[in-house]
Amino acid sequence: MRKKWKVEEQSRFMKRLGTLLQKGYTLGEALEFLRLQFSGKVKDAIGEAIRALEEGDSFYRVIRRFRFDPLCAVFAYYGETHGQLPESLITAGEMLERKYGQQAKFRHLLAYPVLLFAMTVGVFFILQARILPQFVLLYENFRVKPNRLILFYLWLNGHYPQIFLAVCLLFSVLLPLFFKWGKNVSPFERQKWLAKLPGIGPFLMLWKTYYFSFHLSQLLKNGFSLHESLMVIRSDPEKKYLRETIDRIHRVLFSGKSLPDGVREIPFWLPELAAVIEHGQLAGRLDMELESFSLHCLERFYERVERLLKFVQPLMFSLIALWIVLLYISILSPTFEMINRL
Repeated sequence: MRKKWKVEEQSRFMKRLGTLLQKGYTLGEALEFLRLQFSGKVKDAIGEAIRALEEGDSFYRVIRRFRFDPLCAVFAYYGETHGQLPESLITAGEMLERKYGQQAKFRHLLAYPVLLFAMTVGVFFILQARILPQFVLLYENFRVKPNRLILFYLWLNGHYPQIFLAVCLLFSVLLPLFFKWGKNVSPFERQKWLAKLPGIGPFLMLWKTYYFSFHLSQLLKNGFSLHESLMVIRSDPEKKYLRETIDRIHRVLFSGKSLPDGVREIPFWLPELAAVIEHGQLAGRLDMELESFSLHCLERFYERVERLLKFVQPLMFSLIALWIVLLYISILSPTFEMINRL
């Protein structure tokens, strides 16, 4: 069995399989047909998937066994549950393609700044180890006091072992504490904490709101009652925090309050979700309005990612430029002072 498929193979496989299912193929027939289009280990893996399905495994379990991206596994689980597997697989393939396309773009944007930063660090160490001591000797001969930045660089040069040991000690203390905290805190509390983090919090809230509202809309659209839909989401094998989340909503419902009131109790969903649910229930179009809102959240999520990508590269260039300028100023300012004394 192949350990992991390439991202491009996963995306292509999910979209092709979904398209074949839309055309009327059964799952087994579609996989047999796809097996003819692939070669090598991928072909063997599809054959193994067919045998697993014949033995009674669900398609979701097959996807998990082949270590597909969690996004594919999630859509396979919900697609099998609400009966819209073809559409779910195509959506998963498209989202996977978009997700890793943005990651590739992010790596491309960072490639040059990271290379420039690495070269600057190399020049910094050469300057610190070879050139700065010569300048200090020159300053002493001319009785010019080095500025604070040069003194700081020299201090770093003489304390590398101590700094390295201090950093290692800090990580050796903090990491076990962090993992211990993670084990003692419920998945719900972890998501609640992550949603409060500056920077990452808004991204998580958009994605989690999209995740819940989209899958709830698809379940409702395919004839599930609201209670049944919530129970399916509660059983989501990929998102453990949803169990406690739905339990909290149920407690609010059992107390006589409405679903929007229960949704307002969840701190890592957008506040607008409760208003959308309330309006959808009043209008009798809860499934449609949830689906529309979920796609709106997804677009906002990708817009934020695009803005972040455009912001990161100039920021890195600015920081590197500032570092270089400070380095030159720290060396040249005493030099000009020595020239003035001549």
